[in-house]
Amino acid sequence: MTARTRRDRQELPAAWAGLPIRTCLGCGRKRPRAELVRLVLDAQGQAVVDERQAAHGRGGYLCGPGCLKAALKRQALKRAFRGHWKGVEADRLEAALGRAAERTEMS
Repeated sequence: MTARTRRDRQELPAAWAGLPIRTCLGCGRKRPRAELVRLVLDAQGQAVVDERQAAHGRGGYLCGPGCLKAALKRQALKRAFRGHWKGVEADRLEAALGRAAERTEMS
């Protein structure tokens, strides 16, 4: 039997029932998919924002630019993309995450 952590027992609001729930790679909080920004790999293995959240292949989710630093520090992107990740241009990705997070908050 495996040890359970506090994160495993996280209570989800009843309003989220039936919604697809995803986990942020940076902070580890669970949220509805529509509230998170999806990242995918481009042809060069760089993480980019998936604006429509519909690109093919593996993806990872972040709450916004604040969680990017935590995800990079924990090497969560490398694990999420199962080693196909070649690196990231942090400044460019942080700016794109900020724009995408603003659009997510508006909708």
